[in-house]
Amino acid sequence: MFFSSLVSPQWLREHLDDPDLVIADCRFDLADPEAGRRVYEAGHIPGAVYLDLERDLSGPVQEHGGRHPLPDEETLAETMGRAGIDERKKVVAYDDQGEAMAARLWWLLRYMGHDRVAILDGGFSGWVHHGYPVSQEGVTPKLTRFVPRVQSEMKVDMDEVKRHSGLLVDAREPDRYQGIREPIDQKAGHIPGAVNRFWKENLAEGQHWKSPAELKKEWDFLREEEQPILYCGSGVTACANLFALHLAGVKGGRLYPGSWSDWISYPENPIETGERSAAALRPK
Repeated sequence: MFFSSLVSPQWLREHLDDPDLVIADCRFDLADPEAGRRVYEAGHIPGAVYLDLERDLSGPVQEHGGRHPLPDEETLAETMGRAGIDERKKVVAYDDQGEAMAARLWWLLRYMGHDRVAILDGGFSGWVHHGYPVSQEGVTPKLTRFVPRVQSEMKVDMDEVKRHSGLLVDAREPDRYQGIREPIDQKAGHIPGAVNRFWKENLAEGQHWKSPAELKKEWDFLREEEQPILYCGSGVTACANLFALHLAGVKGGRLYPGSWSDWISYPENPIETGERSAAALRPK
């Protein structure tokens, strides 16, 4: 069956019963970590498994590594296997938070060497909007073995961020990036030299992704062979920016998984405030 990185509700409805397809519900609320599981149980796309951002798609929080550190590869492989995902399966991820949580799974699977993964355009609300079926039935995936082929070049650590002479792109809301307010982390501001590209700028109305042409134009502040480092508060919404680059056909973006919450866990790291929009870097 045809498979791309972004699929429509119509496409998913037509392929709902395909045996080689795994649907992953990634809904999650940072302010209420149990809300995702509750809304999943209240109604989900038929056959979808639930993957929790903090229990399944993140590792244990420690002194360093940020609020949502990457799980170790062995643990993540076991999680994917329990979800019924192996090298033969295609995966469609969705959430209802603008696809940021789904983008986290999209990035993690690609990092683990599994690129047959897509995001549902419009998320769960888009599915419901079309009047497609919703289920409350529990799902027990068939246990399988996920064999990782880790793509280590897709991520960087804090030391590499310090050495990086290219562009850093911060995915957070402009007022958090600028240091005007910080409702989550202990310090406000951004990594020195970073520009701001709020991840929701990649979306059109209704949680739909902008077209590849639109995204390519909006990301044209990146120079060829730039290999920018992308980050956010904890390595989640930066994945939405990486997905936007993927849709636009722009290669080379790398994730700083610990992101701002890791950066500020080192007291000696410098902090910058104020505005430096990515739009200002666009060619005139």
